[in-house]
Formats: sequence, structure tokens, C-alpha cells
Amino acid sequence: MLRRFLSAIAVLLICHLATGGALAQAGSAIPLSEADRAQLDTLLGKGVVGEALPSAPLGAVDVYLPPQGKSATYRVVTQGEKQAESETHRSVETTEAEFKPGWHYTIAGVAESYFQRDASGKVFTVAEKDFDNKVLSRFAPGDPLILPGLQPGQSAASSLKVNVYDLDNLKKVSHSGTLDVTYTYLGTYRVTVPAGTYDAALVKWSYSGKIGPANIKDSQYRFLAPGAGMVAMIQMRSISALLIYNDHTKRGKLLEK
Repeated sequence: MLRRFLSAIAVLLICHLATGGALAQAGSAIPLSEADRAQLDTLLGKGVVGEALPSAPLGAVDVYLPPQGKSATYRVVTQGEKQAESETHRSVETTEAEFKPGWHYTIAGVAESYFQRDASGKVFTVAEKDFDNKVLSRFAPGDPLILPGLQPGQSAASSLKVNVYDLDNLKKVSHSGTLDVTYTYLGTYRVTVPAGTYDAALVKWSYSGKIGPANIKDSQYRFLAPGAGMVAMIQMRSISALLIYNDHTKRGKLLEK
């Protein structure tokens, strides 16, 4: 039941905002570890992740958001499956009163996420709808898409409260629990995907915890390019709920257009 709701989860930590929308001055390049390189090459394909580049601190959230109203198409490859799939992503201003003001991020036919900005300028994921499993997940505190000012190689850890509701009964919590999250900014790398070549910040999320009957371990790597948003990502998921539900999938996504 909890198959996709983790796709937008990150960690809450108060950091200094980068000034304006520009990135700060770049520092040293940080080579990928052998373990991270192996995971990325296996799920994205060798040659997608290229050289390490001089890395600046993470910039303001708006630097990494995709253009509003523009659709993006991703090639999705799941390990063990021969046929690749396609996903269409789009971000617009939300029209739902409960989540205004903010943004509505859709993966057509799969999920919807809701982003909101706080008074300091940070943007958080506050909820996500999962159409496959027909649930709405709410996150408290809200989950930032970016930790502005985080230095290359630094990590931040936090704990996240999750409430899950069936879409046909949004007044009753069907499952709840807590996830421990570690958010790591690995550095900047040159990435080549079907849509082109980008210099992108690589952020890794690692999760562990329990939601309802499910024990969860999950890792996500996302390449975020200024002005383009997410250009590539991988997810390695392990969800076990005895005989009720099990999901052990690994998949990669590449921006096509």
C-alpha cells in the first residue's frame, strides 16, 4: 500500500539560505565513492554520470525547480524488467485551497506532490497523493526539496512523521509512523541523459523506519540541474510488511525532453 509515497520525501533542517537565485562560488571537485558510482552506473547506465566538477554550496530552492507549467518526460527503467516505461512530470501553481499558496507537481497517472514556501523562502513538500495505492501521505514537518547553503560532502539528519490516508476517506489516518532520514549533498557532476548534458548537484536521501505494518529502508539519488530541475535519479526501495505487502525494487529515471 505504501509503494510510491516515499518518492518526494527529504529531511527538515534549518540552514542559512543562499543569497538570491545564484549559486555561490564553487570549491573543490568531490569524486564519487566506489559504492555510489556502482549504484548509479548499474541503474542509470555507464557513461551517464561523468566527471566530478567544482562544487558550490546548494543554492536557493528556486534554482533547482523545473520551469513552471512545462512538461518533462522521463525514461524509467526498473531493474529486472526488459521494457522501459515513460513518465510525464509537470509543476504548476496549485489551485487546491488546502495547499495554497504553493505548487502542484504531478507525475501523470502515478502521483501528485504539493510544495509550499515558508516565510524564510524555503520550499517544502507537505503532502503526496499516490494513485496506484489510492492514498494521501502528509509529512510533518514539511520536507524541503533543497537545504540551501549545505556544503558539498555534508550531511543532515532528521526524523519525519508520516500520516497516510485512504483517498476515499481523508479524515481518518489509515497508517502512521516515523522515518529517520539522512540527507547528503555529494557534490556536482556532469550528467549526460537523452535530453542533453547538464552540470548537476547530486543529493542522496537515505530512509529507515516503520509506517503502519511496514518496515522501510529506502535510498534515493537525484541529480538537480539549475533551471532544469531533476535530470536523473535512482531509487532503491525495500518495504516489508510480512505477508501483507513487500516491495524490493530498484529503478532509474533519465530526462528525455
